[in-house]
Amino acid sequence: MRPSGLDDIPDLWKATYDLVAQVPLGRVTTYGAVARALGDVVASRFVGLAMSMNNDIVRVPCRRVVQSDGRVGGYTGGGPRRKAALLRKEGVRVEGGVVLDLADQMFTDFVSDQPLKGLRRRQARLRGRVDVPSRDIDVEHVVGVDVAYRGEHSYAVAAVFDWATGEMVRHSVQEGDASFPYVPTYLAFRELPLVRSLIEDLPEGAVLIYDGNGLLHPEGMGIASHAGVAFGVPTIGVAKSYLCGERGRRLRGGVVPLSMGGQVVGYELSGGGSARPVYVSVGSGIGPDQSLRIVKRFMRHRVPEPTRAAHILANRARGSTIHK
Repeated sequence: MRPSGLDDIPDLWKATYDLVAQVPLGRVTTYGAVARALGDVVASRFVGLAMSMNNDIVRVPCRRVVQSDGRVGGYTGGGPRRKAALLRKEGVRVEGGVVLDLADQMFTDFVSDQPLKGLRRRQARLRGRVDVPSRDIDVEHVVGVDVAYRGEHSYAVAAVFDWATGEMVRHSVQEGDASFPYVPTYLAFRELPLVRSLIEDLPEGAVLIYDGNGLLHPEGMGIASHAGVAFGVPTIGVAKSYLCGERGRRLRGGVVPLSMGGQVVGYELSGGGSARPVYVSVGSGIGPDQSLRIVKRFMRHRVPEPTRAAHILANRARGSTIHK
């Protein structure tokens, strides 16, 4: 079986709590320091979330995790004042809700296998398997995928559209808990394990449009590219936010080519009556020009109909309908 990059995903919640359990009495650390021990400072906000959800304040002394400027921050065991009082009892110098001489009281000597660095290496390996063909592929169906959340419980939808008619012919829903948290640029490890079961019965000639980036990604491996490599299907990323890419000269219709490493991998596209653009990029198994044509074919609103339908259906499954 070809490696998907979705197996043996580390338990980032447990890894975070295990790191904080290492902070000794009389010392403090920061959310950013814990994130760096996980392997990537972009996880700082997640560390804050994990501390707010900590239900074992004896083993995991979240009171010893403070903000980078020394402010004590929140505390599940009684709020900032209680947190400051507990730190003072442990010998940490706190005044006015701020840790004094933070550098002198800072703990960073974590023992960690840095799980996020391991996932980043995994992304790099998968990046080498992205396929960008020079010729058009046959397309019979276009499938939009989106995921909605209620806390850590998720609702994934695949909405299948017929290429010839442009209409939705069916959809499927998969519900389950997301075991991996939201960490920027690691979204594939959160969503794709749940999406995988939706892909198993795709019709012939299917192209997947994912609500996210493809090659237009800081690591050159957004969730749409990961999905294409993992599932072995052609994929296109359509994102609502600009992450990266060198802008070229604006073309007819307001289309702007976006390049990485000197190669056009996507486009900025406005349409569907919206002044706000979306960012279309190759996922894998399809070229940029055909990706653009497919997305434009379904642009009745700001986002293409397959992902818009998947978004609406996912939120309906969650219990509320939120329109883009």
